[in-house]
Amino acid sequence: MTLAFLAHAVLQHPEALPRNPIARWEWVFPVIESLHICGFTLLVGTIVILDLRLLGLRLKEQPISQLARALSRWIWAGIIVQLVTGPYLFSGDPFEYVQIAAFRVKILLFAAALIFHFTVTRAATAPSRDAAPLGWRRTAAIVSLGLWAGVMLAGLWIGNL
Repeated sequence: MTLAFLAHAVLQHPEALPRNPIARWEWVFPVIESLHICGFTLLVGTIVILDLRLLGLRLKEQPISQLARALSRWIWAGIIVQLVTGPYLFSGDPFEYVQIAAFRVKILLFAAALIFHFTVTRAATAPSRDAAPLGWRRTAAIVSLGLWAGVMLAGLWIGNL
């Protein structure tokens, strides 16, 4: 089969294409959205624990780098869940989502929060800084918390528009 033949077949019989399960079965969206929310809770919950340590408010006896290393696999699990479920939810009605300002804000804040986490937060939790005063790392934790709160609020806002 050639690509031209497949394209012709699809254009002649678009109903033959499998429909997105989100649009096909009403139970799929709530299940995927629940997984999306659980993944977000895992991701942000572990980041909040790390940020509270950077603020000097919790787990003061544990070196920051050890805590960051211990939480790393959970942070990655949350990111993976988000990167799998988010695009799948988006695929249910992409033309509608891109018109919603809250969705665009959420995506921008999510990208900014991830970049911030893998640059600034990673530098703040480096083993070489364990003995140093918290200083600028407190500011980094506040910015991190603000970014993730923004992602959460924008996500909630999407459902209300």
